Amino acid sequence: MTTQQLILAFKFGMDKFDSKGLPNFEDDEILLLLNQAQLNFVKQRYGSNNSKKMGFEEIQKRTEDLKNLVRNAILIPNANIAENISVNAQFVDLPSDYLVAVQERCKITYNDCTGKPTQDECFVKVIQHNDYNTNINNPYSGPNTGKILRLMENGRIELIHSSDTTINEYRLRYIKYPNDITLDNTSELSPETHQEIVNEAIKIGLEGIESKRLQTFIPTILTQQE
Repeated sequence: MTTQQLILAFKFGMDKFDSKGLPNFEDDEILLLLNQAQLNFVKQRYGSNNSKKMGFEEIQKRTEDLKNLVRNAILIPNANIAENISVNAQFVDLPSDYLVAVQERCKITYNDCTGKPTQDECFVKVIQHNDYNTNINNPYSGPNTGKILRLMENGRIELIHSSDTTINEYRLRYIKYPNDITLDNTSELSPETHQEIVNEAIKIGLEGIESKRLQTFIPTILTQQE
């Protein structure tokens, strides 16, 4: 749908529930609701916090819904600084449109058993700060030539490597924030999702005015989605 079609679909949907008792929404207000709905839709799709308890690649529809938002980045870690959690940790500045990681790998260099520098790839293990002390000195769960630990800190990635490993590149596949819907640009999500975004915007609008019809509308939405 074009943006004007999204706006018309929103107005039509609201009119279906009460053409007299609900306030009229201006176009700029509808755009705000559509953008909030679009972000809600994306967050619900990529995670498992939904009625099917599945991530976005676990069923084909979710993959199709978010395919336009998947991006790749090859990032170089910053030098170790005093703010890092250890002398073997480095921050990585995330892309400005980053929303959530899908897959992470690191390209590393280390000396093999003969002392020869060796380049390889290793996987990234996501941990929480509460788990750091448990993992860092454990020979099985701590960082090594096959594994990098990863923390999130103030919107940054923090990579923790072993003392004999150098991180050359951090390879990130991620879902980006969707571009705002404006009068000039419609949703960049797949067209098949547009009615679902409108439905979510209607739900938000009804919540905002505390409409009693919300209780009957939500089940209708849920049967149409997933």
